[in-house]
Amino acid sequence: MPPDIPPQATPASAPASPPAEARQTALALLAGRPQATLTTLVAASADDAVPVGGWPYPSLVLVAMDGTGRPLLLLSELALHTRNLRQDGRAALLFEDTAGLENPLTGPRLSVMGRAAPLAGEEAEAARAVYLDRHPGAALYADFPDFRFWRMDIAQAHLVAGFGRIHWLSAADLTV
Repeated sequence: MPPDIPPQATPASAPASPPAEARQTALALLAGRPQATLTTLVAASADDAVPVGGWPYPSLVLVAMDGTGRPLLLLSELALHTRNLRQDGRAALLFEDTAGLENPLTGPRLSVMGRAAPLAGEEAEAARAVYLDRHPGAALYADFPDFRFWRMDIAQAHLVAGFGRIHWLSAADLTV
């Protein structure tokens, strides 16, 4: 099994805590963007992906945030990204707000890294309520037998708020 990301790990050169503006920008991206790019590691057992087993695989997902700022996902067991997460829960979500900018590289984006796991019981019911409040259209398929609610426990995040405005954030920095 690949090594884990240590909780709240940051590079040695990172400041102890990011500036308040960086934290506010990151929290605004998490709260304001209903979708993100989910990146998982291709499962070696994926029949249609044997040549790229272990490689990063990006896909578009809808996201809601739980009461403490952890991302919630509604994923189908039929999707490649779900099969990947079942083998290795490490994942990343890219939130960005660059639409309409002449140069998208000047806009803010946040890469959130952590470990995703399926929810069950009361946790799944709580996630369902929050998720469907954010994405009411998902009620059409949320109860299909192959769909499950997942939650990402954040290990760390990397914020690029524009040229030269780059910060590492811990899970604690993103707790609401």
